[in-house]
Amino acid sequence: MRNRVGIVINIFLLILMLTGINSCFKDTNSEKEELEIIDNYLRNNGIDTEPTASGLYYIELIEGTGLQPVTGDTVEVFYEGYFLSGEVFISNMNLDPHRFVIGAMAVIVGLEEGVTYMKEGGEAMLIVPSSLAYGPVGNYYLDIPGYTPLGFDIILDKVIPGLGR
Repeated sequence: MRNRVGIVINIFLLILMLTGINSCFKDTNSEKEELEIIDNYLRNNGIDTEPTASGLYYIELIEGTGLQPVTGDTVEVFYEGYFLSGEVFISNMNLDPHRFVIGAMAVIVGLEEGVTYMKEGGEAMLIVPSSLAYGPVGNYYLDIPGYTPLGFDIILDKVIPGLGR
């Protein structure tokens, strides 16, 4: 009898643990819904840009005149990240610039790719599909559900040449 109770308790605890883990994966959108969200956003905002080979939409707002970053360079950027509904989820626009090394995988893939198209002093808008951001799992800490496309307004403030230049 005691063994049966122990087994039942262990099974119950396992179910609770799996339920808790599953709740961390906020898969509220599907890939199909994501494509519709992106298409609607582009159409509603009059954006007629084709995606890059990776699926990133890069919209240059102001062409920079300085260096264009390459792998190994350090960049300093100001950014505002938002859902395509317009709700901002992160921003450093009135703070210090965010610094990262191109190629170090320190930011989401779509953000890094977009910055490499820019020149120092430039401004751009990025529409980042989830495959280049937080994927089907999302980001629990930023409250980003899975399959959520994101928008970023980026200012490339500074390029610090790396050793490879």
